[in-house]
Amino acid sequence: MIEFKELIKRSNYKKELEETIKTSNLAFKHWETYWTSFISTYVCEEIIQEFENLDDFNFFIYGGFDSAQRSKIACFRKNNVPDITELMRNFPAKGIQIEGNFLFDNATQNDFRTFLSSIGFEEETIGDIWVTGDRGAQGIINNSGFEIENDQPYYLRDVEVKIKIIDLNELNIPTSRSKKLLNTVEASTRLDAIASAGYRISRKKILERINSGLLKLNGHTAKKTNINLKIGDKLELENKGFLEILDIEKTKRERWKIKLLRK
Repeated sequence: MIEFKELIKRSNYKKELEETIKTSNLAFKHWETYWTSFISTYVCEEIIQEFENLDDFNFFIYGGFDSAQRSKIACFRKNNVPDITELMRNFPAKGIQIEGNFLFDNATQNDFRTFLSSIGFEEETIGDIWVTGDRGAQGIINNSGFEIENDQPYYLRDVEVKIKIIDLNELNIPTSRSKKLLNTVEASTRLDAIASAGYRISRKKILERINSGLLKLNGHTAKKTNINLKIGDKLELENKGFLEILDIEKTKRERWKIKLLRK
């Protein structure tokens, strides 16, 4: 069994680590595979590093498709490793389809996520959400814990929407991103400057996303634009992937050469 206090006191993701420890202990006790709730994928990766020296456990990170930004951690004993293909096939989640006419009232991923929260979905039960043009959105949710009647009307702002629970194989999965190394030279190491360069969107749009609470820094919502980033910091912007700061070097002209990993 994993001792909770020894691992959690040094973690930056105490709540998520606590859940993973409890889930791992269930797997150890019952000799079965247990899944956590949905967690930011790079936080999952950080958590797994905390367990790398443990002899009794193995873990698998999956969010319903490759390059998912929110995933679950499958926990199982090292001497009871499941078939990974079977593990993905039996991933404990369902698809969700939100249909409505957003041609004249555009909605973002965050709008749809907020909408799901407003009708009773807990944050940890929601995986990735992506917009499907002006007709609504699709996403991934837990396969239990919330009952919904298909075709029942709801409202997102003034737009009437219908929700359908569907199988994962019925989803139009977003195109997977490949990892990419990026190099940029910036006047500062500010959050807004690096995020703008890494995500290839304007500073104005980055500021809008920060002000709307859509950008996360090291797993937490970024609230200030003028934070100076450092090596190892990780950014997350929904539907735009992750950025990790690999290196920062000051140039002779008093600018900053920054190496990023985007995935």
